[in-house]
Amino acid sequence: MIKVEIKKEVEKIKQITVDGHADFAEHGSDIVCAGVSAIVFGLINSVDELDDEVQFDISTNEDETGHLTYRSLQSTSKEQLLLNAMLIALKTIEENYSNYITIEIREVN
Repeated sequence: MIKVEIKKEVEKIKQITVDGHADFAEHGSDIVCAGVSAIVFGLINSVDELDDEVQFDISTNEDETGHLTYRSLQSTSKEQLLLNAMLIALKTIEENYSNYITIEIREVN
């Protein structure tokens, strides 16, 4: 199962962590994993390309765990718009494939 954890601080997304694999289908044919990956990487690339003022950090594991963490270091309204678009897209996948992806949103200080 893919586990997505969103950490928010005063309604701003501060961190997104994606862990695991959906196991919806065999490797290379898994539409849930492909969809989540396309959304996450597409939106992070959009933040990087479209917002010169934002500062963020990404960490990933190159092994089989399927781990990515995005940390917002200096947020902008453009970044928040794109991160919220990512969240909406991921929630759409969760609505249709809830046995394969879960999203947890936590408020942090």
